[in-house]
Amino acid sequence: MNTETPPPNRLWNLEGWRLRWKVTAVVAIPVTVAMVLGALRVQEELSAAAHFSEAADQTSIVAPLLAMDTAFGLYVGGAISRTGSPSDAEQVTEMMAAMRETAANPDLDPAVVANVERLIDETEALRGQIANMGVEEVAARTVAIQDDAAKTVSDVISPIGDDTILKEGNRLVDAWAAQRRLFGQTMAILALVENPKAPNTALISANGSELALIDVLARYFPEDDPTLTTLRQAVKDRTDMVSAAPSGQPPLFELRDSMIASQQIYTNLIKNSTSSITNKVAAKASETRSAAMRDAAVVLATLLATIALGLLVARSLIRPIRRLRRGALQVANEDLPKAIEQIKVGDVTAVTEFEPIPVHTNEEIGQLARAVDDMHGQALKLAGEQAHLRLQIGDMFETLARRSKSLVDQQLGLIENLEFEEKDPKRLESLFRLDHLAARMRRNGENLLILSGTRTRRGHSAPVQVGDVVRAAMSEVEDYQRVEVKATPQGAISGTVAIDVVHLLAELLDNSLRASPPDSKVTFNFARAVDGGLLLEITDRGIGIPAAEMAAINDRLASGGEVSPETARHMGLFVASRLADHHGLTVRMRPTFDTARNQGVTVSVHVPHSALVSPMSMGMTGPQSAVDSDGYPVTGEQPAVAEPAVPVTVTVGPGPLTTGPIGLPQRTPAEPSGLPQRTPAEPSGLPQRTPAEPNGLPRRTPAMLGVLAQRASAAQEDLAQSSPSAPSTSATSAPSPSPQPSPLAPTAGLPQRTPGASGLPQRTPGATTGLPPLNPEVSAPAPAAAPTPVVESAPAAPATMAEGMEPAGTTQHRYRVNSQKTASFFQPRANVEPLRPILHPQETTPIFSGMVSTGIVSDWLATPTPGEGSKNWTSAADEGWNAAQRASAPRVEAHTESGLPQRQPGHQLVPGGVNGADKITAKLRDPDAIREKLSRHQKGIRDGRAASHAERNSI
Repeated sequence: MNTETPPPNRLWNLEGWRLRWKVTAVVAIPVTVAMVLGALRVQEELSAAAHFSEAADQTSIVAPLLAMDTAFGLYVGGAISRTGSPSDAEQVTEMMAAMRETAANPDLDPAVVANVERLIDETEALRGQIANMGVEEVAARTVAIQDDAAKTVSDVISPIGDDTILKEGNRLVDAWAAQRRLFGQTMAILALVENPKAPNTALISANGSELALIDVLARYFPEDDPTLTTLRQAVKDRTDMVSAAPSGQPPLFELRDSMIASQQIYTNLIKNSTSSITNKVAAKASETRSAAMRDAAVVLATLLATIALGLLVARSLIRPIRRLRRGALQVANEDLPKAIEQIKVGDVTAVTEFEPIPVHTNEEIGQLARAVDDMHGQALKLAGEQAHLRLQIGDMFETLARRSKSLVDQQLGLIENLEFEEKDPKRLESLFRLDHLAARMRRNGENLLILSGTRTRRGHSAPVQVGDVVRAAMSEVEDYQRVEVKATPQGAISGTVAIDVVHLLAELLDNSLRASPPDSKVTFNFARAVDGGLLLEITDRGIGIPAAEMAAINDRLASGGEVSPETARHMGLFVASRLADHHGLTVRMRPTFDTARNQGVTVSVHVPHSALVSPMSMGMTGPQSAVDSDGYPVTGEQPAVAEPAVPVTVTVGPGPLTTGPIGLPQRTPAEPSGLPQRTPAEPSGLPQRTPAEPNGLPRRTPAMLGVLAQRASAAQEDLAQSSPSAPSTSATSAPSPSPQPSPLAPTAGLPQRTPGASGLPQRTPGATTGLPPLNPEVSAPAPAAAPTPVVESAPAAPATMAEGMEPAGTTQHRYRVNSQKTASFFQPRANVEPLRPILHPQETTPIFSGMVSTGIVSDWLATPTPGEGSKNWTSAADEGWNAAQRASAPRVEAHTESGLPQRQPGHQLVPGGVNGADKITAKLRDPDAIREKLSRHQKGIRDGRAASHAERNSI
């Protein structure tokens, strides 16, 4: 998974914008455009409303101006023709006053106001000069004033810009122009009165102009409008009256009345047009104001709706995406890991049952949610398949590991038989090394079992002493000579935990030995924990581990051993963490020294109190029976003084030998061997225990090919229940005290591998298998005439050396671990009552159990019932045979290079033999020859050790 931080988003990088900003950007552009356009439209309508309101104010001057112009035209016509009345002058005065009052309105256009004031002034000036001016001059100035008034009205109406208002304005101007033609007719009639002989063209032209303007006004009225008909008829009547009148004498009063009537009609038309213009301008202003408000409301509502819709759309997009993201993260961080853990523990329902992402739409986001659900399902399916594949691989590993382990166990059995039968010390040393290498191979096979996840491994029901656990762990590493064990505390570890603790300590020891200099020691320390548990510490002086890496290792040790890509490179770490997690152990690493150059590593293993067993609650395991020179238990009946359960002391060579943990003779620590002695300053560093000390571990006896089931010999059916110590007799038949357990001197050879730890069922050498025996005289009862002789042995000297120290005068071979097996053929049979072998029927491998459960192993491998074997028996000749055996006890005068006793040909002939050999006398030996032989022997020891070291490194 890519955990790199994404690069910072650029502002112009639209792909990096969040969805909310993208939706905002999509909505903001059209909303902004709509807002601008709506504002412009509202602004335009508001401007139009203001314009129409201003135009309404401006048109207020039209009606007074037209009224003043009409009144002034009537006044001028009456004054010139002398037909006027005083009311005409008063009316002009009133109109001029009204006009001044209207022009004082501040809302009017200043230019219009200036024109109006100028017209008022000109009208006032012309009014005072009419009496002194001629008709033509008065008519010209009056027409000029009327033209200025018409231009002012046009300037007020034209800027309005509305078609309907312009149409009304045009009708107003046309009506006003037709009315002004009445003043032209008046001036033409007056000119005709003054000059009767003049042509009548001016009057005809004025009448024609009026009729033309009336036709123009007809466009604004329906056809056959009575007002226009009246005006046409009035023009015709005035023409007829002038034509019918005598030359120079037209009917002025009748003409004046006709003109006043027409003028009144025009005045009404002008008033109607002016009122219409004013009302329409005011209505238009109100309408545009209302439209502006309406448009503003519509634009605002549209903007709000657009924003609301954008928010809804954005929410409809963002909320499902958030649910999808939250669901996907929950699947990735919680649901999928939890389901995978359930799959790992065997819950198959986790593969098919899961909660879908809560997005249930059918659009693209819903389809994406379903795709995530499909990915979740496929991931669970893949996890299930991987778990199934992992189980299959684990089963395959387990099968291969068990088969390999079974073969290694068989190999160990064969090597042990070869060790038992081998008499050549050099070959025996090689066999010991092969035995040790096979034990390490077996540990690697057990690592495969742990890697495959197998929890059911070989077990042990009896508690195991702490010291035996440590020694068993030492026996499974290569450079065990470098391990130094401090004082071992009392107590034992539960049998169900001990085997895995041995494996765990072996892995930690192997790591410490490999990571430390070859000339340094690796130390075992022990302490009691505050909770009553046991604390074991393995200390080395290596280069150490960096703090960060050590913290990671401690985390992996505490995690319980998870399979990861590092497992193959750190198999020991994985095995240690898995074993610790299985039994509740705590394994931690820390530097041995904080400031030294080579800090080293100290590994602490905490065994909880629940896994410990107190010594008082442990059952007595008892020692094994002694074996004869052929390595098989003595089966003949012994004298009544012999008691069954003691390791006895026999006199051999220079000093007495004590029996080892499996009943074979051992030299006492203080025994001089006749070889060059190792000084006390040369401890081997290996822990030792006393010969008779029960170790709680299952004892392995020499097996027949390592594959037959353990069976008890019929000759060992009756196990004596007496004291664990038995007295032995000396060479003079004097009783000797019971031997006391004493610690053995540290050996330089291989540590003893725990018998029976191979996991395969074993058989005692003397057990009846149903097959032809290899040594019939051992398993069959001895004839009555030839009882087994008894060898009287001297009492063993108590050991006084401290544990872990080698006594002076003792030479130990480095591979002398189970020397009883290799030296037993040099010794006579010991006069010991046989013991019933301690059987462990549960110590079988799963492969062997499967063979037994499926009937592969036939019934002849089953353990015989008691009473089937031969019984112990005695005869009167036993004492004679015992005396003969005591007389033939060997005297060891020379040793091999490995420290084993060497027999001399003819020195073990039994008195009364076939050839009747003469008594052999001791031969005098030259001291110089002995010294020379000892020197050669010492040189051979050094050369042998060097060669052994080279061979060991080459394996």
